[in-house]
Amino acid sequence: MTEAIPAVYENGIFKPLQKVDLPEHKHVHLMVIPEDELELLYSQKKAMSKIIGAGSSGLTDVAGKHDHYLY
Repeated sequence: MTEAIPAVYENGIFKPLQKVDLPEHKHVHLMVIPEDELELLYSQKKAMSKIIGAGSSGLTDVAGKHDHYLY
């Protein structure tokens, strides 16, 4: 289960802002992203998704007609 959970950092402790469905003492890894950087992260994710989607376009000659598809 991978989930993004908003939290606040107070007195050396990350406190979730919503209920977390985990058993007590379960070890987890946190990826800390300051809230003011989320907009940039989401825009980068959207741009990368478009690039990644090129592989599932069904086109079989993308390498040969690279310039045609880009321009």
